[in-house]
Amino acid sequence: MKRLAVALLLVLAYAQAPYTVEGGARYWGFYPLGSWEGRNPTARGEILWDGENASGKVCLDQKAWDSGNAERDKKALEILRAKEHPEACFYPKTARWEGGGFVVEGELALAGLTRPVRIEGELRETPSGYRFQGRFTTRFSTWNLERPRLLFLEVRDEVEVFLEAEVRR
Repeated sequence: MKRLAVALLLVLAYAQAPYTVEGGARYWGFYPLGSWEGRNPTARGEILWDGENASGKVCLDQKAWDSGNAERDKKALEILRAKEHPEACFYPKTARWEGGGFVVEGELALAGLTRPVRIEGELRETPSGYRFQGRFTTRFSTWNLERPRLLFLEVRDEVEVFLEAEVRR
């Protein structure tokens, strides 16, 4: 009986052990003549996932965004108010299988504001844990951010965000 209790405690402790998250984000901004992509490989954090409940945080270093254009990246840092808010952090609340995919819902803290976010994607088991790929759409206006301009053309309000992460114990 004593061994069973110890084994049960170990299983419960393992089930509630945090997952380490490492990955990156990409975004697409759109203007009337085309689009551009920015990348940020600095996603790091820890999450707890128990059934549908999730907690923890995963953050990006805002200074690490790279669109391949130094002037555009400099302007992006101003728009994101990266000096005052050097990280963007996601705080998961739920994580579950839904339909044929995997959905993570939580709050994103960006540029001094926190808003709910629903990330839809897929979670695949790997030899070392899991691989998550997901996406969500947001808007500059949701975050009270100035929309960039390219010459006289204003960038669309909508921004597509794609996430990739390795999730390990």
